[in-house]
Amino acid sequence: MQGSRRHKDGPVALDRALTFEEVEEHRNLYCGRYAMCLEVVVRRQWVSFTCRHCSLWHRRPQAEERPHQPATVLYLPAVGQR
Repeated sequence: MQGSRRHKDGPVALDRALTFEEVEEHRNLYCGRYAMCLEVVVRRQWVSFTCRHCSLWHRRPQAEERPHQPATVLYLPAVGQR
């Protein structure tokens, strides 16, 4: 289920999409590098990915430390629009 990698930090490709329930088990949504890793995943056109093998995985905040605010919604134009 996991792809090859040559470095210690960053996402690892998965061969199937995660279910909503699996996301918390595989992704560190509160990581300062999460946006950068998403960009890598999109550029490489991976089906899905996991953060579990990253050396920053252990820095995940506990449930009581997580922010209790809604996520920021970004406007992304459709393909071909500016």
